[in-house]
Formats: sequence, structure tokens, C-alpha cells
Amino acid sequence: MIHGYEAETVRAAERPLLNAGEPLMRRAAHALAAHVRAELRARTGLVADADRAPGPPPHVLVLAGSGANGGDGLHAAAMLRRDGIRADGLATADACHQEGARALHAAGGTLHRLADLTEQQLGELIDGTCLVLDAILGIGGRPEVPGDLRRMLELIRHRGTPVIAVDLPSFLDATTGEAAELALPARSTVTFGAVKAGMLLPGGSALTGPTHLVDLGLADHLPPQPAVQRLQDEDVRRLWPRAGRDDSKYSRGVVAIAAGSTRYPGAAVLACSGAARAGAGMVRCLAPAPVLDLVLRTRPEVLGHPVPDGPAAPAAGSRAGGVDLADIGRTDALVVGPGLPGDDARARTVIDALRADADGEVRRGVIDAGGIDAIQRADRFSAEVVLTPHRGEAQRLARTLGIDPEQDAPALARALAGATGATVLMKGSVSVIAAPEAEVPLLAQDDATAYLATAGTGDVLAGILGTLLAAGLPGPHSAAIAALLHGRAGCLASHGGLVPVVALDVADRVPDALATILSGTEDQPHGAEPSSEGER
Repeated sequence: MIHGYEAETVRAAERPLLNAGEPLMRRAAHALAAHVRAELRARTGLVADADRAPGPPPHVLVLAGSGANGGDGLHAAAMLRRDGIRADGLATADACHQEGARALHAAGGTLHRLADLTEQQLGELIDGTCLVLDAILGIGGRPEVPGDLRRMLELIRHRGTPVIAVDLPSFLDATTGEAAELALPARSTVTFGAVKAGMLLPGGSALTGPTHLVDLGLADHLPPQPAVQRLQDEDVRRLWPRAGRDDSKYSRGVVAIAAGSTRYPGAAVLACSGAARAGAGMVRCLAPAPVLDLVLRTRPEVLGHPVPDGPAAPAAGSRAGGVDLADIGRTDALVVGPGLPGDDARARTVIDALRADADGEVRRGVIDAGGIDAIQRADRFSAEVVLTPHRGEAQRLARTLGIDPEQDAPALARALAGATGATVLMKGSVSVIAAPEAEVPLLAQDDATAYLATAGTGDVLAGILGTLLAAGLPGPHSAAIAALLHGRAGCLASHGGLVPVVALDVADRVPDALATILSGTEDQPHGAEPSSEGER
């Protein structure tokens, strides 16, 4: 599991080490230089002068700000110089880190000043560079690019020069993940001491790339609870509910799914497929007869429970459009909403059954799509109920609950979870999961391909999530694992993000994605990799 910490928390953890005279900058620079050497070797097969074939040697350019981050980059450039690698600096501010600048000069490097270069000279410098180290700003950076740096950043982006971020991408808020539009996306980030929370959140995660964590000895000075967490394959292997020899279809978990309508019949097929392919012991579907016919043609293992279509008022008690939930048989988790209008009788009835005050028993379930639109201000749930809104649905629910709908995704997810008592899985390119307790860290999963932005994939996710809840996993972990598995299945279906997918393709690839994770054959580079270089 990756732990991400807020900027001030990292500063506080560094302070006692700095006061004790620990050479944190030198350790960081050693690790950064080692990473650059490995990157150059992987890209070109060449590192030092003795290795070079005819032609210009690889050139590394450090964008050096005035603070400690610039110092890390300049010291690393000096170390690369001593290894025979051309490495120079470009000072992006009037001042620069003096010790780092002296080290670079002593190693034979050049520190250019951005203010002294014409646009043509700047372009020629960038054209002659094969790798940029972004060391402009560190954890104190803000998502605002000064006017005098804009042209430089535009040129680097336009040229497509690969970038390695030093500690974190510049102009990224280390705590919130908010980033400036011109911030340079990194092919990888070498981060020091601790992963920063903003690197895991929407905005920051897209800029950071694979992250290499350098151990600087901060662990004993960091709090036990981070601000943000991200599950990795090893966490799924530890938490996944594997079948045992004595299991039955009932002990594996029974999911009841209220989904599909005359207008959106396929949503029931997709949600039931997601649940079945994720390993539910039994899947029940509560839907109108024509929808059930479609479901059973695709998934004959599903048990159908016919209900009337439309917004007819449910009868007293726990009846879903004419079906008494108590009469459909054992159910361990309820899923409601895929393909339903908000006024569908099933939506309100299942929500009433999932409420924390329904009968004193903790209910487990998923409220998705049309079910979210049926939530009322008085509704309260437990953390074992997961709401799965996309941004628009979250904003509509926020207005219903009297919450500011314009907050960023982490803040909005937190607010909705606090107001409803449920776990909230805010869907997006980075899915953010908030527990109702404010002290519980956010979870942020970035495992998907952009091709998952297509109709019906959210229905598949709701079914996968229902299976995990039915198996007894806690709400927040169920949500994070479902988001991870759904994203990986989408990547497989799209051949690594190369081709479009349809939602049923995603459901069909869930077993393959799960097998890859559980077998440990291919850990995906979606997180922070530890580095021992910081101990040098």
C-alpha cells in the first residue's frame, strides 16, 4: 500500500533530521543520479563517454529553482558529470542554490540563467537535451506558473523532451493535487522521504508517472495515519476473498441487484455480469420481465425476480416494486441503481432497506446511478453501503444535501460521506474513496484506461463492488479493490489502452485481470517503488 502525506507533515518529519545534521540533500541527489543513469541506459544503452558510439552524447538538463529542490537537482547533475554524463543546469529564478551551483561548476558543468537566454538560445538548449530534470519547485510549490517560465515549459512540452520530476512535478500542490495547466508531466518521479498526498490525487496522479520512493529515514517521524492511501496488487492478494474447500454458493456471498428498465435494459446485464465474473456465489436480479429475459440470455446462472416497471409506489414494508425483499431469499449485499430512473420504485425501497436505521442490522450494498438520485436529505447509512457517483451525480446529490457542489473531488467525496454516513467512491480517471469517518485516510486508485469512459462500464463496477461487499469486505476496501480490478480489466480489454472497449468486454476480462493480480505474475507500475539509493 502506498501512503501519501500532506506537505506540512513531510516538512515536520524532515525537521528533526535536518536539525541533527543528516545529509538529506546528498542522499536525495545520489538516488536521483542513480535513477537518471538507469533511465539513460534503458533509453539509449549509453551512459558514460567510454560507452558512446559516434554522435552527440546524451545531455541532461536540470531546471533548477532557487530552493532545496533545485539543490537536489544540481548536486545530482554534478554526480552525473563525474560519471562522464553531460549534465548542466538552467536556473529558473534570479537566485539559485549556491552549494549545488558550486558542485556543478566544480564538476565542469554549466549553469545557464533563463533570464539571459534569447528564445532561440533556449530552443537550441532544449533541442540538444535528451532528458530534463524538473527541479523548479518542491513541496512548497503552488499550481501557478510565473509568466517568465511559461515559454520554457511550452517549448519542453512541444518538443516532447522526457521529464523526470525531482521529488514531485513543479506547480503541483503537494497536499491537494491541484496542478497548473502548464505543469510538466513526468515519465517518472523520484520522490524523497515520503510520497506526497497530491501525487496520488486527481490532477497530481496524471503528472507524476511511476514513482520511485527514496528512503531518507523519515518513517519514525511520520504519523501512523497518512492523508491518502493507494492499494497495490499485494494488498489485493492479502484482502481478496478466496474460495475454500468447504464453501457453498451461499457462503461465497449472494448479491441482489435491482437494475435495468425499459429505457436501459442492458444495465442489468452489465451489473449482473460484473458481479458474476468477480466471483459472487449467487446473483439475483430484480427487474421487469423483459429485462430479465435479456439478462438470462447472457447470464443464465442469474436468478430472476420479476418486478413491475416504472415508478409505481411500493407497498408497505420492504417491497421493491411489488417484490418483498424478505421473500427473495438469502441476500448478503444489495445493489440498486444501474439503469434506473430516480423515481423507480426499486430505488426508494432498496434505499430504505439499506438505511442505518432500517432494523438495527448493518446492511451492505451499493447505491449507483438512479439510486443516487433517489437519496433524500434524511437518509443515513453505514460505511458498508457504498455510493458510486461520477462528478455530475455527486454534484446533484450535494445540492440535495445542502453541500457545496463545486469542491474538488477529494473534498466533495469527504463531504458526501460525512453527510450520509456511507462510503463514497467518486468515479473518475482517479477514483477517490472516502469513508464517513474524517480520520480515516482517503483512498485513491489510478488503475484505469481513458477508454473506460464509455456507457455501461459503471454498471460493471457496481456489480464487482456488490460481490466484494457480499463477501464481507469492509466498505472502503471493497470500493478500492473494485476500482482497481475494474481498471485493470479495462486495460486488458483495451490492450493496454490502445483500442476502445465496450462495457461487456470489461466484465469478461475481470477473471483475467484478477488472475494476473492473485498470481503475482505482473505487478503493474501504478505506485511508489522503494529505492535503496537514499542510503548511500
